[in-house]
Amino acid sequence: MRDNYIVGIIGAGNMGEALIRGLLKSNLVHSYEIIASAHTPRRVRLLEKTYGVHTTRKNLAVISSCDTIVLAVKPQDMASVCEQIKPAITKDHLLISIAAGIDFVRLRKMLGHKPRLIRVMPNLPSVIDEGISAIFCGPRMPERYRRFAHQMFQAVGQTVDVREEKLMDVITGLSGTGPAYFFAMMEALAKAGRKLGLTDQMSTMLTLQTAVGAAEMALQTGSPPEELRRRVTSKKGTTWAAMKHFKRKNFWKVMEDAVRVATNRARQLRKIR
Repeated sequence: MRDNYIVGIIGAGNMGEALIRGLLKSNLVHSYEIIASAHTPRRVRLLEKTYGVHTTRKNLAVISSCDTIVLAVKPQDMASVCEQIKPAITKDHLLISIAAGIDFVRLRKMLGHKPRLIRVMPNLPSVIDEGISAIFCGPRMPERYRRFAHQMFQAVGQTVDVREEKLMDVITGLSGTGPAYFFAMMEALAKAGRKLGLTDQMSTMLTLQTAVGAAEMALQTGSPPEELRRRVTSKKGTTWAAMKHFKRKNFWKVMEDAVRVATNRARQLRKIR
């Protein structure tokens, strides 16, 4: 990898745009060191005008101009994009796929054995620089490429290093799908508040700030969630009553099952693509 490299983003949708914004904000690369491709002229103009990056509608132009390419296309579009770019790929390219459910075996079938490959599983909060991205490099990946991938995705949040690819499906079920679990809980809390007499605005505000405060408290204290829960649960108090109800309704088992079924679905999707 050269000191002065160009980063390419193929399929600069929401996640691709978030990565562009994060890279520029972190000063890891400059606007003239990014080239992004998008489907429509409108999208291309928006990226160029907003971020000052080079843009194109031709994916091959990204391959010929860049050392590092992020494949930010939808999983269902990956095969056609790979077929298009495969002839131009060399052993000097580093390709980073953020498509859920497409493993190394399938990526190698679509891209051949020339490029270095990295898989990343980001999640939705990456669009506000609060994401968590799991990074799998596979065996024999030079450390500088692993480090660079982490630097890239730390521009939109935090990263974890994954050494076993089979865990990527579990991560998809936990953190990839995870924001929806919290959205569902916030939705349920706000709805309960409204049903019990709060205004929509008040119920929503109380719910959102409670969620933010709880997450921030866990982050800042470093205490396990179960310890924090015990700390606020006074015997025979309101939290005690709520937790007792959770236990009767198998809340923890329901959450475990949700992660399990999401993980299994990720495995199924990998097989049918």
